[in-house]
Amino acid sequence: MDIEKILSKELDNNNGILRFKPNYVARPLYPAGGRLGLDKIYVEGRGWISERWLASAVSILGTDYNGLSELAIKDSKIFFRDALKILPERLLGKSYAKRYGNRFGVLTKILDPGIQIPLHLHAGEEYAKKYWNSNPKEEAYYYLDHSDRGSTPYIHLGFHSDVTEDEILELLKRWSDDKILDLSPAYRCNVGEGFHVLAGVVHAPCTLLTLEVQEESDVATILQAKVYNRIISKEQYLLNGPKSEEEVLKLIDWNTCRDVKFYRKYHTIPENIESSKEFTEKWIFSPRNTRKFSGIELRVAPNTKLKMSRKGAFLLFVWRGRGKINGVEIVGGDPYRDELFVSYDAAEEHIVINEGKEDLIIYEIFGPNVYI
Repeated sequence: MDIEKILSKELDNNNGILRFKPNYVARPLYPAGGRLGLDKIYVEGRGWISERWLASAVSILGTDYNGLSELAIKDSKIFFRDALKILPERLLGKSYAKRYGNRFGVLTKILDPGIQIPLHLHAGEEYAKKYWNSNPKEEAYYYLDHSDRGSTPYIHLGFHSDVTEDEILELLKRWSDDKILDLSPAYRCNVGEGFHVLAGVVHAPCTLLTLEVQEESDVATILQAKVYNRIISKEQYLLNGPKSEEEVLKLIDWNTCRDVKFYRKYHTIPENIESSKEFTEKWIFSPRNTRKFSGIELRVAPNTKLKMSRKGAFLLFVWRGRGKINGVEIVGGDPYRDELFVSYDAAEEHIVINEGKEDLIIYEIFGPNVYI
């Protein structure tokens, strides 16, 4: 199979657009919320399907292929990760591909937890490399408009300003309960808003359906011993990289976690870019917050045709409505027609059409330093 020829033909036929097959990920620690449109949400031996990974070129830590996104090309099995290696310049642009080693550089997820995700953190660059030989994992959340808010629509972030390292160390060594949540402030999660979570910041995400964007990484250290009415394995979830509780403490960004102005600094609301009767653009992941990634919400009114331009290749995820991009059909709520990759050349100039009777709502996710 000549993969390069197949990819080139697909891009030619679709005017620079690639479509993905839906990519669902199961997690063993907590039940799913059941909002991903699946009939079956539990997989024996793997857990509950509580996440959908979008445009993923990374696999779940410790696996070869679990988590990788596959392109929707008839009679072909091609992973997005491999496509980027085969046609990096066409997909990403020459300078971007060279700078980031033929990688997209960002992973996007739809989180669908049935209960609050246990308190955990993602290591910064030094420790992610040291313990897992992986990227760090800075991330951000945007809460999607869904009628089911779940059981726990609030998030724990950081620690109270007077919490000491010895208090946390004692709880980690004891490893018998979920009392660590008492030491972490909780904030209400609101649809249409979000939070920016730096690497090293402890967090227990809420049960709202969440659009998450992050660096390409799956490293995590769980600090909460009791999850879903059971004590989880300390070796598997706390000491899965570090060899002691004292080493775990070094993963924590204490200054950020105990910042008394944490909410003001890291709570996010959309920032208007441009608006008219025909369309509205807003930053939902602002490039002012980080150079690691950025994201736009585009709302297109019914019976509207737009000529758009972006600075780099991007993931396109359709949340509501139906239409076309460069002639390729897009339908919100249909997992086989709502996720696409817009290549570098197509991103520079493309046509978006709303063919439905409601607003077409699109989320566009960009990699590092596209918008700075």
